[in-house]
Amino acid sequence: MKKLRFGILLALTSVLLFSCDDDDGYSLGDYWVTTGTVVETSDYYYVVTDGGDALWPSATNVPPSSLEDGMRVLVNYTILGDADDSELYDYYVKVNGISELLTKPIFNFDETTSVEVKDSIGNDPVTVVDTWFTNDYLNVQFEYGGGYGIHFINLVKDTEDLETENGEIILELKHNKNGDPYNYKQWGVASFDISELQVPGQTSIDIFVRSLNKDGEYHYNTVLTYEYDAEVEPVSKTFTDESMSDMIE
Repeated sequence: MKKLRFGILLALTSVLLFSCDDDDGYSLGDYWVTTGTVVETSDYYYVVTDGGDALWPSATNVPPSSLEDGMRVLVNYTILGDADDSELYDYYVKVNGISELLTKPIFNFDETTSVEVKDSIGNDPVTVVDTWFTNDYLNVQFEYGGGYGIHFINLVKDTEDLETENGEIILELKHNKNGDPYNYKQWGVASFDISELQVPGQTSIDIFVRSLNKDGEYHYNTVLTYEYDAEVEPVSKTFTDESMSDMIE
């Protein structure tokens, strides 16, 4: 049996089942849930997990027409068997379900950003549970209190509070609960395109990730190093008030 590379598997204790190890066979009653990226082929698709495993869907409950190349997803799958070492894939799987991850660029606050827009982005509590990089995406796993309403999540860079005293770019996870009452804890994962932070001539940049907790204090407060290809020209994705309808879905 191959070694499963689940370094960033989400800690969803009520969802995940870890009954398979290197000494056991695969069972149709076992399933895993992790984040990944869809890769389209000429007539089908496969999924590369954020842990680096290539999953070929030998069986699937998800129509390929509902997926797009490069789509960030949360995939629920059952391993059917190991692929041959000579093949491009690591595992043959049954895809039980796929949900598209929330994918956004950074939202930029500057001197032109209105108070109304800042209020709509929100300052409600949100807990950052984990972060990791997938190419130019910063993935954030988070928790918040809610009920049944729609919540807005954004990753914000503020030109008025741009860097720490050590020169790290500050990125703050912002949450607007839209008045939804705290009935139970909810979780989510979002992938944020941070390629606009790339500095020409450099291959990495340090960022400082934080969020506000229920006491109104900054939480997580973690420095991450974003590494990238210096030959790739970054694309600016600055959003203004007029683009809010695209940003807070």
